[in-house]
Amino acid sequence: MALRLWFACTASLLLLLTGCAHYQAAPLPEHLSSGQDLHQKMAAALARMHPHVQSMDLQGPFSGKDLGTIAVLLNPQLRAMRANLGVAQAQVFAAGLLPDPQLSLSADLPSNVAVGYYNAYSMGLSWSLASLFTRSANLDIARAQQKSVQYQVAWQEWMQAGNTRVLARQLYYLQAQEAVAAAAARTSGKLYQAAAENLRLGDSTITTASLRQIAWLDSQDRALALGRQVTDTRQKLNQAIGLPPKMTLNIKPPQLRKRMPDAASLVKLADQHRLDLVALRAGYQAQEARVRRAILGQYPGFTIGFGKAADTSNIQSYSPSLTLDIPLWNRNRGAIAESEATRSQMRAAYTARLFQTRADIYRLVTDLHRLAREILPLQQQVPELEKAENRLRKAAAEHDVTLLDYETIRSQSLAKRLQLLALQESYAAQQAALEMAVGVPYADWESQK
Repeated sequence: MALRLWFACTASLLLLLTGCAHYQAAPLPEHLSSGQDLHQKMAAALARMHPHVQSMDLQGPFSGKDLGTIAVLLNPQLRAMRANLGVAQAQVFAAGLLPDPQLSLSADLPSNVAVGYYNAYSMGLSWSLASLFTRSANLDIARAQQKSVQYQVAWQEWMQAGNTRVLARQLYYLQAQEAVAAAAARTSGKLYQAAAENLRLGDSTITTASLRQIAWLDSQDRALALGRQVTDTRQKLNQAIGLPPKMTLNIKPPQLRKRMPDAASLVKLADQHRLDLVALRAGYQAQEARVRRAILGQYPGFTIGFGKAADTSNIQSYSPSLTLDIPLWNRNRGAIAESEATRSQMRAAYTARLFQTRADIYRLVTDLHRLAREILPLQQQVPELEKAENRLRKAAAEHDVTLLDYETIRSQSLAKRLQLLALQESYAAQQAALEMAVGVPYADWESQK
């Protein structure tokens, strides 16, 4: 009878094991996404962004906002980070599970003995209740940590989208500067070729030809330097989005905001809505729960059990049991000290992040006001310089002004045009950076106050 019972318990245990999870292999990808795959992903991303449009032109032009959203969907690092959400959800699931009971079975089968002896056996069932006392704290930790991971991922998506917008704006203005410099280099090249031909025919001086040559070399160096910046920025933009390095994107002109709110109101807005600060607060709540769990861990945990046994004389016995930890020396003091120290460190880190946020916003607002003051006179005067350059070009062709005077005005006009574009590039990039620092889209600044 006892042996049949022992086999029945073993069979029941094996039957329970058949319901366990099974291993399935998940091999790593062998290749990066092809260009066709990337176009399909971009088309899907654009369809989600603009569901009312039946078909999207993947050649653009794209706004910085469009590229930022595509980057959030395609960037490999962000896709890897989003996998952390599944881990955090699994941790919440694991924290809510109850501990499994333990079943112990043994048998003692005598042989070569006289009649009257029986097969001995013992069965025991025990359940540790220690984890039940910390289950609530474990759930609080896992749930707060899940929120922290969600906000961390959302913050990284926000930063990636903002960084993509900054790069898109920089690329747009760098391309404009390159176009201006390339046009000036072509003009300088034509003037130098004409001066060299005139020098060969004896209709010009070596001074004139040399001035044309120097102007051409300077213009060419400037255009090539800007071309290198364009290539570098384009590759950084493609990397931020998750596109091949050589892929070219057509970018719309950035929409610049002329009016900037005061820094104090933006700091208040950031304190309330920046996702990294929200993530830190959720992480701090998780650490508070860890401190509470460590405090609960100083109390004795215990295990209850019940057993039944029979010896070879068929004397049967029942044995309830209670195992109790004695908090004599350890008392979980190490875990308590560690969790409290970590909580203090997280509080200091949160304060430091608040301080850095305030400093960044004030710096960006100050820079934007300074850039606006620098841009305004150039916007007013650069068109006048271009008109003066055109008049002097005609006068120089008719020998009414010296070549040196014309080249001086032309080079200064080019420099001011490039300076204006460079300042506009900085202004556009700083505006996008300010939006990143506040953590709230510009369109919502007024409504969120």
